[in-house]
Amino acid sequence: MVASSAAGAHWYVVQTRHLCEMRAAQELANQGFEVFLPRYLRKRRHARKVSFAPAPLFPGYLFVSLDPARQRWRSINGTFGVVRVIAGEDGPVPVAGGVVGGLKARADAQGLIAMSQRPSFVPGEIIRIRSGSFVETLGLFEGFRDQDRVAVLLELLGGQVRVVLGEELVEKAA
Repeated sequence: MVASSAAGAHWYVVQTRHLCEMRAAQELANQGFEVFLPRYLRKRRHARKVSFAPAPLFPGYLFVSLDPARQRWRSINGTFGVVRVIAGEDGPVPVAGGVVGGLKARADAQGLIAMSQRPSFVPGEIIRIRSGSFVETLGLFEGFRDQDRVAVLLELLGGQVRVVLGEELVEKAA
């Protein structure tokens, strides 16, 4: 997107139409605004195949840098794909300092933010199953089995039983 940042500029949140984040970002960049659309690689499963595709980190929102005193910020609301700039009675509400900078620091050249792929469990740690047949059951983390499955030891029927689950189904027990 555009790489010019004015001295009095701050980052603001822009709400976009459903699935129009990329188009809105491009249209705003064409108008000369600095735009940041943080994305990550989302895992998609279809027909037993797993693929990764870029997806917005905050679906329906993006960030734009502007100086409301010098730039016509209301024109953003009329941009294709944009619903509105998040604003209060006194105009656009700036994002808290450091939020966008922190996101940009984590992004690569394509604007993709690396997400933690694996939970940080250690063998023997107590974990809770979040959903499925064993919901709310506590068990011991045994280890990772493959790309996205974990082995858990559960106390069932008077003994320990090894169950292999998707890593999205387990969390650290509180």
